[in-house]
Amino acid sequence: MHQITFLGTGGGRFVILTQRRYSGGIWLEFNEVSIILDPGPGALIRALQFKKNPNKLDAILVSHNHLDHYNDAEVLIEAMTHGANRKKGILVTTKETLNYISEYHKNVVKAVLTPMPKEKFMVSSVNIEALPTFKHSNGIGFKFFTKEGIVTYTADTAFSENLLKSYKGSKILILNTIFPHDREIDTHLNTKMAIKIIQETKPKIAIITHFGMQMLNANPDREAKIIEKETKIRTIAAKDGMTITLEKCDKEGINQQGKEKDMQLKLMEF
Repeated sequence: MHQITFLGTGGGRFVILTQRRYSGGIWLEFNEVSIILDPGPGALIRALQFKKNPNKLDAILVSHNHLDHYNDAEVLIEAMTHGANRKKGILVTTKETLNYISEYHKNVVKAVLTPMPKEKFMVSSVNIEALPTFKHSNGIGFKFFTKEGIVTYTADTAFSENLLKSYKGSKILILNTIFPHDREIDTHLNTKMAIKIIQETKPKIAIITHFGMQMLNANPDREAKIIEKETKIRTIAAKDGMTITLEKCDKEGINQQGKEKDMQLKLMEF
């Protein structure tokens, strides 16, 4: 089974500080391979909440060195390595972000990779390509080549024509769209920029996530409808806890369970 679960859909400091949307990143399961992508504040808690087992992680991927993307990397390294008792798993990030990770945590993983944009690497059986970003903290996006199609994550980026080639061929295109259509910004994507990308790259499904406060006030579902109307591409505004199954996504295959703040957390033993 190939699944994408959104442990959080919030972005930017004020959403992170209020937890109006969670900030746990994205959990990827490609058959037996488990990867967490951009584990921001609360990623460990949200993984447990949404019934993901952090000690089964194979890799932690961090796009850049902002708090809402790397905050829980160290605690998840400890979970992945069973309390640092097993040298296990891969940490993938930028050279700049490695400065925010302790030597202790870098030494307990099996490998640390710092790929340059367009460089390919593997996590177990999954081929992954690091993608360029534009005008945002020297970060990288990620493109996952799976048996059920390509999943592409833009990470935080501004719009550039030069990025479009990297996004083409995607079955699922996940765009960090922090601002709504009426908010102009030159360091992140807004709805207008997302429309341009989707029109040019034509994924099977587009998913917007990583919402700032202005986007939440504008209503991400409404913004997704604007994108879908303009592009004629199915577009979904991600929700906390939402899971999409690649094998079924042509026939919905989406569980939008939403946020449950009072959910009891069942802690797992490592």
